[in-house]
Amino acid sequence: MISDPIHTINDKLTIIDGPSGDGGERNRGYLLGKDSFTIINTGRKGSIENTFLEAIHNKGKDTKDVKYIFITHPYPDVIGGVYRLKKIFPKAQVAIHEKCEEIMKDPNAIRDDNFKFTRKEKLYFAIKKDPFDDLEKFKPDIYFKDGDKFELDNTKLMVINFDSVCKGHSMFFATKERAMFTGDALNLYPALPSSYLIDFSGSYKDWLKNLSFLEKAQNISMICPAHDGYQEDRHVIPYISDVKEAFNQFENQLEMAMTEQKYLTMNELIERVHNSQGIVWYHPYSILAPKANMTAHLAKLVDEQKVQRNEKTDPVTYTYIAPKDEFF
Repeated sequence: MISDPIHTINDKLTIIDGPSGDGGERNRGYLLGKDSFTIINTGRKGSIENTFLEAIHNKGKDTKDVKYIFITHPYPDVIGGVYRLKKIFPKAQVAIHEKCEEIMKDPNAIRDDNFKFTRKEKLYFAIKKDPFDDLEKFKPDIYFKDGDKFELDNTKLMVINFDSVCKGHSMFFATKERAMFTGDALNLYPALPSSYLIDFSGSYKDWLKNLSFLEKAQNISMICPAHDGYQEDRHVIPYISDVKEAFNQFENQLEMAMTEQKYLTMNELIERVHNSQGIVWYHPYSILAPKANMTAHLAKLVDEQKVQRNEKTDPVTYTYIAPKDEFF
């Protein structure tokens, strides 16, 4: 457990931790560089902006030495601090994937565009303030694309598009440090591998494909996520494998629930699988994440012809149709 909000990994990489959020998570940013610097992810609005400034001063540097602010994706816990950081570090160029250009005109719209709500849920968000409400219109200085490289001292920062989480989600690989900044690619708090988030702009196929890429990437020596879970050296590959295995365990539990009852709604499946696996989301992700993730799993099982979606039932139900011996 890291108690100091500024935690130096080496002379070029520093973790900047925010205060614990509603679920106990730390929304985390990184400071990369020795003479000139890039900030990777900003934390929630009002959380770690001043800590970045303190970290720069601790290194005997000035605000003009911050060259970039890189954003993995436009969620409030990784982009919320960008407005103040831009004022603190006026020379820094804010960079995000070109696929996010439209959403940057109104970042809080990602809540409605990338998730789907019932009328009751829409009313809930209309009344109760949540982190998406902290996002404002903002024009980044750079829109990068997959494969772009940025020079920083004697290292290069390479962009790897990871759309499987959400549209425009990117990871960054620091070549000299062999550090992969993964954003939400591996997990989202609660910091359990099963608590990933695939919103409606993402894809389970790409998610699994990208995880396999991370497993096979032998040159990664550090995994730097946007939340708890920093790993290095021999722990990197086992951690990624655990995340992939958790996806499979979730799916196994889902199949088991459907073999016990022929017709189950989305909400019934969420309740059964989450209860059996002890998955508890906190506000606002208790509304945002479960339906999106379950939809991704069910789409996979439908594609594999293991599950049938019953459109004629009201509400829509799902039925397990693969041979039971295949699972049991």
